[in-house]
Amino acid sequence: MSSASNVRWKIAFVLALALAGIAILTVPDTQAGGPPWGKPSGWPWDQRPKIHGYNEKPPTNPPPANVTRPPEQYTITITVLPRTDVQAETNTAGVTAHLPEDAQLWIGDYQTRQRGMLRHFESPPLTPGTKYSYTIRLVWFEDGHWVSETKALPVSAGAISCLFLTKNNAIRDALAILSPEDRKLAGQQQFCPIQPANQLGAMGTPVKVMLKGQPVFLCCKDCVEKAQENPDKTLAKVKELKEKAGKSQ
Repeated sequence: MSSASNVRWKIAFVLALALAGIAILTVPDTQAGGPPWGKPSGWPWDQRPKIHGYNEKPPTNPPPANVTRPPEQYTITITVLPRTDVQAETNTAGVTAHLPEDAQLWIGDYQTRQRGMLRHFESPPLTPGTKYSYTIRLVWFEDGHWVSETKALPVSAGAISCLFLTKNNAIRDALAILSPEDRKLAGQQQFCPIQPANQLGAMGTPVKVMLKGQPVFLCCKDCVEKAQENPDKTLAKVKELKEKAGKSQ
């Protein structure tokens, strides 16, 4: 699709939503309304679907209209990454989802139409530096039943919010690969200092680096270079994360 055609499509889409009474943007830090759109290139994880251990076989019939049963085997995991495609608009947020083929996804009150294991969306323009969130609801099949879970999805201009299913014990299993000493240290830190929205273990076994003789745990190898660029800033964030984790225990 050409740039001009894409702009015209976005304008028509926004007008259609407005006529339907669906909000495009509401209060910052509360809700960024309206469905995202588009499929920009160069996003991370395009070739690395993250549906940890999901091997269910849903029936051919679609789920009922109102699914309220909570999940027991899996849960929605959310991580936030910086956007890497250099031509991306800095005032939009990306959403990428690694889901079962037939899972149904709502963003706000809007049921998205995309299907398949890998789905991409892009938000309407956002104010850079302001945090927003979408309320998402996902319906999928597990253990012979259709189940549903609702979560808040943080979004911000220039970032990609990633959502995927993990087994309830996936983070525990990822941390179990670490040595007992490193597992204790990672537990004291809990989150990545480069991507603080990402819990250690959510993206697999945490990556350990040494900065000024101190161990630091990162959510993935993509954060190593940024952690090493400014070790003082990284260590200060680790200290902050440990203090916060200590208060919550």
